[in-house]
Amino acid sequence: MNIFQNLSSPVPADELEHRITVFQKRLRKAGIDLALIRQNSDLYYFTGTVQDGHLFIPSTGQPVMFVYRSYERARHESCLKNIEPLDSIKQLPSLLKERQLTFSSLGLEMDILPANLFHIYKKLFNIRGQIHDISPIIRQVRSVKSQLEISFIKKACKQVAKVVEKVPELFFAGMREIDLAASIEAEMRKLGHPGYLRVRGFNQELTMGQVLSGPEAALPSWTNTPAGGVGVCSAYGVNAGFRRVKQGDPLSVDLGGSLNGYLCDQTRLFSIGKVRPQISEFYKKICSIHDFIQALLKPDANCGEIYDKGLKKAETLGLSDYFMGFGRDKVNFIGHGVGIEIDEYPFLSRGSKMILEKGMVVAVEPKLLIPDIGLIGIEDTYLITTSGVEKLTLSPKEIRTL
Repeated sequence: MNIFQNLSSPVPADELEHRITVFQKRLRKAGIDLALIRQNSDLYYFTGTVQDGHLFIPSTGQPVMFVYRSYERARHESCLKNIEPLDSIKQLPSLLKERQLTFSSLGLEMDILPANLFHIYKKLFNIRGQIHDISPIIRQVRSVKSQLEISFIKKACKQVAKVVEKVPELFFAGMREIDLAASIEAEMRKLGHPGYLRVRGFNQELTMGQVLSGPEAALPSWTNTPAGGVGVCSAYGVNAGFRRVKQGDPLSVDLGGSLNGYLCDQTRLFSIGKVRPQISEFYKKICSIHDFIQALLKPDANCGEIYDKGLKKAETLGLSDYFMGFGRDKVNFIGHGVGIEIDEYPFLSRGSKMILEKGMVVAVEPKLLIPDIGLIGIEDTYLITTSGVEKLTLSPKEIRTL
């Protein structure tokens, strides 16, 4: 029996070819002869597999992937034409020479490449200079989604919507946050979620989302997210903890769907018992900011300007003190790109010069973190279209009572 025979990738050859062609154009424009790609998300984008390999993409010509483990799996999963086995990293210079992949300038993923590995490559290829950071180029290419990628993200949105619809069935009085989170995550897994979300940022860690209730939901954490939560201990001080959800609590369910390697991001608010008037009023205001930002999402719009306008809107509504955090712990964004990673380009953030383009996918998440109340917010994932946006997330936005 061939245990590899049923393996395949959802990313076809013509899709890979298009991605590589677009990337190569950018390499030539930047004056980079050869790109070396090692990170899992980038490998998946350009090959359809995440096996332990070195993918070399020249500015012109055919790319080649040298795989240490597992070569056979990579060969069956990926539609890339040139995949070769690799026994040792020391073979790479001679293997490149055999394939006439010569270069005077090399591009590396400098934002995520470990320093030790950087020095190994520098010595291995005898590079005196001309090392370029290709991470911004890769992220720019990845920011504009194909129809295939959009279809995967839409499926992830359906996954989340199905689970959010079941939250009233999963919840019972006196339930702990972590119990509800576990029930929600179990439902997500049954629908094909791998169990975690890929994040590019250094030291950023996320599971399937955040299930947070009451005042403790406003606790900040090291993660670059508006809310943190208590977590299970200080070693993992984020997300659901052992707190019992109480009558009158606002309950925030922030989930990242994942199918075929592609993500979406959605937050919905629940109330334990009758919605308190104060919470209802805050939620109306945060939804008005959400709708205001949505109307600004158009091709050629400047992301930094959208962020500034969102902050101004919050200030007009008297929400500045608790908008996107409080005190020193505010985050400096109100939206982010999603795709293979949860923190992709573009960012609706302070000082951003990124320009929205048709085909970009952006999660908009205006939120209030109020110490004596908790987390009040909403989040939806949008596709930038020629005329504006298409909302991809599907759950009704009204507060639901549990």
